[in-house]
Amino acid sequence: MSNPSRLVLVALVGCAGCALTSKSDPVMLRYFTPAGVPESTRTVATTADLGGRGLELRIGRVNAASNIKDRIAFRDDSHEIGYYEELRWSEKPESYLRRAIGRALFEDAGVRELVGRPGATLEVELASFEELRAPRHVARVEVTWLLRDEQSVQLQRSFIVERPIASVKSDRRADAVASALAAALAEAVRNIAGGVVSEMARQSAATVSHGPSGAAAP
Repeated sequence: MSNPSRLVLVALVGCAGCALTSKSDPVMLRYFTPAGVPESTRTVATTADLGGRGLELRIGRVNAASNIKDRIAFRDDSHEIGYYEELRWSEKPESYLRRAIGRALFEDAGVRELVGRPGATLEVELASFEELRAPRHVARVEVTWLLRDEQSVQLQRSFIVERPIASVKSDRRADAVASALAAALAEAVRNIAGGVVSEMARQSAATVSHGPSGAAAP
C-alpha cells in the first residue's frame, strides 16, 4: 500500500502564446494528482460494521463550485481567491472525489451499487479545494452531501476538513500543498462514507422494526 501523501507529478513544458514569436520565458507547467486518496480510504472498511453490506445506493451528481478549476487555488483571507499559474491538477478535483467515494462505499464498506432502478442516491458538492495561506497555513476541503430518494432528501450534511501544510523549502512547497490536500480529501471521503452508511443502516433498521408502512412489526 502506498503512502497516502504520495503524489504523482508530471512536468510539462508549455508556453503562453507562440514560442516562435515571443521572447518571454516559457511557463513550466507542473501537474499533480492526489494519488494517495484511493489507498487511504481503505480505512473506511470499518464502516461495514454499521451495516454496509446489504445496503444499496447509487452515486448521483458529484459537482464542484465554479471557482474550483484545474489550476491549484490559494486563499489569503476569507474573501479573495487566487490561482497558481504553473500548478495544475491532472484532472478536475471532483473526479478524484467521485472515484474515491465509489471505492470507499462499494469496495470497502460493501454497499451494493444500484443500476437501472429507483433507490437511495448520494449527491455531493465540493465547495472548497484550496491552500489557505493566512491566518494559518492549511489545506482546506469543504463538502456538502445529501442522501435522497425519488421523493425527498433524507439527510444533508456540510463540513470542512483542514490539514496543516508542512514547512518545506520553496522548491518543495507545491508538493507539500498537494500532499496536504490529498490527506484532507481522503478524510472528507471517510466522513462522507461513514455518514452515508450510518444513515442508511438506521433507515434499514427502522424499516425492519416498523414495516414499510410505518406500523410496528408484529
